[in-house]
Amino acid sequence: MFDPLAYLLENISWYDPIYNIAWVLFMVYALTLPPLLLWIFKLPLLRDVLPSRPWAFQRETYAHLLGAAFVIFSFRLIPYWIFNDKMLHFLGGGIAIALVYEYFALNFDLARGRGIVSLRPLAGNKPALLAANLLLLVLFASFFSVFSELYEFVSKYVMGYQFDSSGFDTWMDILANLAGALVGYLGIWLWKANR
Repeated sequence: MFDPLAYLLENISWYDPIYNIAWVLFMVYALTLPPLLLWIFKLPLLRDVLPSRPWAFQRETYAHLLGAAFVIFSFRLIPYWIFNDKMLHFLGGGIAIALVYEYFALNFDLARGRGIVSLRPLAGNKPALLAANLLLLVLFASFFSVFSELYEFVSKYVMGYQFDSSGFDTWMDILANLAGALVGYLGIWLWKANR
């Protein structure tokens, strides 16, 4: 008989403990850093640079962050023999990045906002608006991916692991995250368009 607890424990432990810590930290980051950034942009000095919507709106859109944390967690449970590392980056990392980006786009009101990043001039031009969002997503996904690869580098360095000195693995992870984020955001865009 299938034992879900045994399956969970077996699949959570197929990486070294440092990777399990990394996955927990990424879920915590997804749940806490975006609201922290919103709070920073509510400070008087930055309030007009990138104004954000009220906290009540943040609570309404927090489901995006819960979704990102759930995606990070759930794709972690897929056995390694089904999906390799790059597929996990593509599906788990990419979709999580797209959800966090959408959270920021909604809370900083990029579509109609008056801050330094505003897509208001593109209102009514859906193809241009999609292209602008995809461009901003590439920048955001690049930052997110570099941050996660830096964490991986430091954690491996602390544990004394050997590295792929060519950088090939790092670049493939970054490209997989970027491709997954673009596909994930297109899915979000289509879902919103059909709503």
